Amino acid sequence: MQKRLWLWVVLGASAVVLLLLVFLFVGKRERTTAESADTSEEGPPGDREMSFWEHLAELRSRLLWAIFFWSVGSVIAWTYYNEIFRLLVMPIEPALRKYDIPVTLQSIFEPLMLKLQISIAAGLVIAFPGILYEVMAFIWPALYPHEKRFALKLLPASLFLFAGGVFLAYKLIPVMALFMLQIGLPRMDNPGVKIQVLNFARQYLWSLAKIAVACGVVFQMPLVMMFLGKLGVVTAKGLLRYWRHAIVAIFTLSAIITPTVDPVNMTLLAAPIVTLYFLSVLLVYLTQPKQEEET
Repeated sequence: MQKRLWLWVVLGASAVVLLLLVFLFVGKRERTTAESADTSEEGPPGDREMSFWEHLAELRSRLLWAIFFWSVGSVIAWTYYNEIFRLLVMPIEPALRKYDIPVTLQSIFEPLMLKLQISIAAGLVIAFPGILYEVMAFIWPALYPHEKRFALKLLPASLFLFAGGVFLAYKLIPVMALFMLQIGLPRMDNPGVKIQVLNFARQYLWSLAKIAVACGVVFQMPLVMMFLGKLGVVTAKGLLRYWRHAIVAIFTLSAIITPTVDPVNMTLLAAPIVTLYFLSVLLVYLTQPKQEEET
């Protein structure tokens, strides 16, 4: 079972790398075509006046393609649901055996809903390269050549940060769950005593999948801020000016994402995001001098 799981992980990683290479090749070809069509410095290559309805139609097209990639990823996750289920349970399985906790469900319909929810969350992870490509394709015509080169350099880092966010949540959430489980329970020396956690599947499995995807998306913040700093939309001074508001927003988001109401788990989730915010400030600060020199 372990070999089969690792084989599935390796195949998934290989597919992501292959998709990344395809997207980079297509992006490079589009960039070459755009630069050869218009080399004027008055505006971005390929830039032209578009009406509101044309922008809306382009946005709709990109959203439909993103939903298509997400749907394909969800179908793949549905197909390999058993392996994903074991992967989610694996970090906390020793505690389940120690305390003899069964995976409980509240209704006969919950297994289907749980499978659908986890498949959708895992499908977003699988389809993230395609969704990222659609986002870049939407803003690509409005970028100058140096901005396009800068954006292409950020793509591998974006995939790395997304995977890092998912991996961090996968390692952190079980620790939080074990802490909440063991803090109020004595050591079970009597094997006849059993502890039942009501709706364990909903409280742990779905929360782990949901928070892992959320962390992957949130970990894009440094690159997004860095890119916006390159475009001159945000400044390091402005981000530092509103750092208190950002921390309040981050803790509020963490309180919404975490399945429990205790401040410990909320702080464990919010601390990495706060670190990412100040890292974003640093990256914006390092990006701004280059922009000022070019202007």
